[in-house]
Amino acid sequence: LLPDPEAEFLASNKESGHEWEMFKENVRPLKRGRDVRLLNHTLKSHSDSQIKNSIIQQRRRFIEAIDDYTGEDPLLPWLQCIKWIQEAFPTGGDCSGLVVIYEQCVRTFWHDDRYKNDLRFLKVWLEYAENCADAEIIYEFLESNEIGTTQALFYISYAMHLQSKNKTKTADEIFNRGISSNAEPVEKLKAAYTKFLYHSMRQLKATDVVEDASATRSHRCFGTVLSKEVNRNAETTRDLFGKKQKLG
Repeated sequence: LLPDPEAEFLASNKESGHEWEMFKENVRPLKRGRDVRLLNHTLKSHSDSQIKNSIIQQRRRFIEAIDDYTGEDPLLPWLQCIKWIQEAFPTGGDCSGLVVIYEQCVRTFWHDDRYKNDLRFLKVWLEYAENCADAEIIYEFLESNEIGTTQALFYISYAMHLQSKNKTKTADEIFNRGISSNAEPVEKLKAAYTKFLYHSMRQLKATDVVEDASATRSHRCFGTVLSKEVNRNAETTRDLFGKKQKLG
């Protein structure tokens, strides 16, 4: 079995002065961008045991901060922990513990009305869904529990996931539900829907072209067989007439 990228990353003893160049192919992109200083610091940990231990200790402190938090926004330390892990473990992997943090976070707050339509919480759910074998179950759960359903991002992400599974009709229904409920920002949702329709129509036209070409080939093949059969019958008829003429 191939080693987990993160475990390999932490266990490696290689040294390089170009950490980013060396590891960039395995670095998972973040939509918000990365802290290059932290990224390079983390990538150096493969050759420095002290830095490696420091990263592990920092992760422990972030997790402890979640338990120790007594403020009015208990989701905040979770978000800070998630952000740090994403930066500190750029290649992902089980060793980062990120998926576990996602799952514990959503389980902790899914029933909390304060975060039902908090965009920050929704983004955690969506990132968690990206790491699940069947993200559609996550989206169904969110919708049935009205988590994030006032946010345009929920409907866009849900519909795009369905489209990637070739469930275009259902994706269209999701977009329309979001627009009907005036999910915010509705302009962003409508723009995404317009783009979705454009790509769906292009895909439909491409499918029609393929089907038309296939039908044309079928007609040609059928015509060829038919022509051979007609020719064969004509030859048989000529033979019969020929025989009749000889008998006469």
